[in-house]
Amino acid sequence: SGKQPSRALLIAAGSLTQLIGTACLILALASLPVAHDLKTGTGGVIASIVASLAAIVCGTLVWRGRLVPLALAAGLDVGFGIGLPRGNSAIGSMLRILPAEDMGTAETLVMVAAVVMFIAATLCVIAVPQALKLRQWARDSQLQPGASTHGTGMAFEDPVRRSAQTLPGLGPAKLVPTQVIRIDGQRKGKPAIIIGVAVTLIAIGIIVITATVGDKAEDKAIAATGSATAGSASVAMTKVADSEVEPAGSAVPVVDAALAPPTLDDFVARFHDALTRPDDLAALFDAGAFAFGADAHDVAEGRDAVIAQLREDIGEPDKVTVKFAHVGQDGDVGWIAEELKVGGSTFVITAVTALRDNAWTIAALHWAAPMPNATAYRLAREGELSIPDAIPDTHDESELAAAMRTAFASKPSFVAARSTRPEAFNFGSAPGERLKGGEAIQKIFGRINATLRLHDAVKVGMIGARGGWGVANVDFTDQDKDGTEITQTFRVIAAWVNEDAGWRIVVTQFSNAR
Repeated sequence: SGKQPSRALLIAAGSLTQLIGTACLILALASLPVAHDLKTGTGGVIASIVASLAAIVCGTLVWRGRLVPLALAAGLDVGFGIGLPRGNSAIGSMLRILPAEDMGTAETLVMVAAVVMFIAATLCVIAVPQALKLRQWARDSQLQPGASTHGTGMAFEDPVRRSAQTLPGLGPAKLVPTQVIRIDGQRKGKPAIIIGVAVTLIAIGIIVITATVGDKAEDKAIAATGSATAGSASVAMTKVADSEVEPAGSAVPVVDAALAPPTLDDFVARFHDALTRPDDLAALFDAGAFAFGADAHDVAEGRDAVIAQLREDIGEPDKVTVKFAHVGQDGDVGWIAEELKVGGSTFVITAVTALRDNAWTIAALHWAAPMPNATAYRLAREGELSIPDAIPDTHDESELAAAMRTAFASKPSFVAARSTRPEAFNFGSAPGERLKGGEAIQKIFGRINATLRLHDAVKVGMIGARGGWGVANVDFTDQDKDGTEITQTFRVIAAWVNEDAGWRIVVTQFSNAR
């Protein structure tokens, strides 16, 4: 039978598959609490756990040159490679709760891990001929009398079967096969099918990863170009890692009305600069601006009241660190969603902006401090969770006010009111809760096992002919980990755009009043 063929590729493919399965099993188990909190994705997490266990088992069998486990290992590696970079996967859910400064590193590591998984799948495919040689060597060793075992030079001795000792006085009989049947067509076809399927799966995975990387590159390119001028719908998506704005003594630039309209990104830079010099904030707000502050009683109307409330939340002027930023625009309405660290405090903010007279100003602002879900549930259980001040009822019967009341009357109506545009965005009440893309937001809220209803009145404001903003207090009821029903009254701001299908929400922010 000759010397045993090398198993180097089989060992490498099996070991890498086992390592991948173990890592994915740990991450899938760690993501179970995330899936529970989101009330969605539990089935996918369980499927990931089962697949991880299968990868560990198949990786062990690959060492022995088994063809079926080898094909399954290649398929599992490809499956993990395709699913890992996706935002709606179990790993993607965990990434959404990471601090903003760690998300870029985590996404890079996930992409590297996905590439490693495709390398493991490729090794499995390359190792198929080696598995066939090992299989043939094992068969030949079994069929040849006196063949050595494992290349050690020791004579192979057939075990004595009990059926060969039925006649007293006769020595044991050695059983030797008289006929070996080989079906050449099946022998050659099976590996070819395995290789073909595995190569196809790997090609699909490469296409998916390439598309994922391309989408991220496109987002960065859009962010670099900034927002378009008034009259066209566009979006700028920016993720900033700890960029800082230091207090300075320079004056705020004056916008010349004869020039082209400033970009919304330029306005965001002015806003960050003004936060370090509160005296410059007045030029950035509408005369009739509205704002939610961080405290339960912080409801301000009018430019002076809003600025006074904002200065109280900010405290002493200090440097501003941008942890996350998302900027979108449709004509003369814009929306800004950011996580900022001002001095030693972290805030999550959403601003709805208006372009009037060649200048951007803030029409409505939501300025809040994120609260961990565990803290919110505990305070709600103890009856200590703050209820925000009521929204004054102005009995507004406008079309936008009616759309606002309808959207927050129930969860299904809220999902139906969301815009499906990719630049739509949602900030949750807890740290790191961010959802990007209208379809993704609809999908997540559609699956959450919770109810929504208005707590009191709504307030809205128009921006041009197609834009607007709305604010409300909304009761959100779901279940704690032990099944106890919990109701939180969130403050909510929404930016609206009148699309072809009617008024649709493009951005929201939920927050717990403190």
